[in-house]
Amino acid sequence: MYRNKPFIYTILIIYCLLNISSFVWLFFSSLKGSSEILSSSPWAFPKELIWTNYIDAWNVGHIGTYLLNSVYVTFFATTGTLLLASMAAYVLGRIEFRGGNLILTYFMIAMMIPPFMIVIPLFDILKQLSLLNSLNGLIFVYITMQLPINVFILTSFYKNIPSDLEEAAAIDGASPFKTFFRVMMPITGSAMVACGIINVLKIWNEFLFALVLLNDEKVFTLPVGIFNLNQIADYSSNWSILFAGMIISVIPVLILFALFQRQFARGITEGSIK
Repeated sequence: MYRNKPFIYTILIIYCLLNISSFVWLFFSSLKGSSEILSSSPWAFPKELIWTNYIDAWNVGHIGTYLLNSVYVTFFATTGTLLLASMAAYVLGRIEFRGGNLILTYFMIAMMIPPFMIVIPLFDILKQLSLLNSLNGLIFVYITMQLPINVFILTSFYKNIPSDLEEAAAIDGASPFKTFFRVMMPITGSAMVACGIINVLKIWNEFLFALVLLNDEKVFTLPVGIFNLNQIADYSSNWSILFAGMIISVIPVLILFALFQRQFARGITEGSIK
């Protein structure tokens, strides 16, 4: 095991350098003019720092609208997923009843279904519910999509919480709902943070469902909006706005992960141990 560590570290360092170099190239390109992007080396430092590219991306490229749409969808989809998954995991992890393992198996099977197999049925369902081309409809889709993995992770945490806490809460007169929200749910804080980050990363970058279920530019999320800018750049050669928009799109996720990376690592580690 120890002999393989230098090799593993080397692979990880190379992977990190590739990611960092890609981000540096993207950042340099976002500060160049469109003509300079096509004429100069991709790694060349900009001759003139054109910070107005970010203003143009925000206003002309409508990145501001796409960003707000993504924030709205990601926040409510993540919150709804964590709430529903936590309640389902509490029941599956703490209450023994016939069919409990079957239900958990059902959630595990749902994790294996490829998204492209359900996108057309979801399109028909949302159309019948008048939720097509709606951010709220997309939120319901994302909650459904993320529930299985969240239930699977949180169930392992609830199974390993000592029953003494519930008994103490019952002696103090707490109802089952109060016991769950005031006692049990806060204990799984690290797992909730880990699941929350997984949800945010998945929903923030999700492209297929957003592309199929949204057709109005006013409700585009960032992945679809950037794809739209890429299509425009193919004809107008205005690549600087596209690159600036891509930088703007990754900044919120980087900040989120930087703030909660310790909680995320602790939640994933505790879940693997349990």
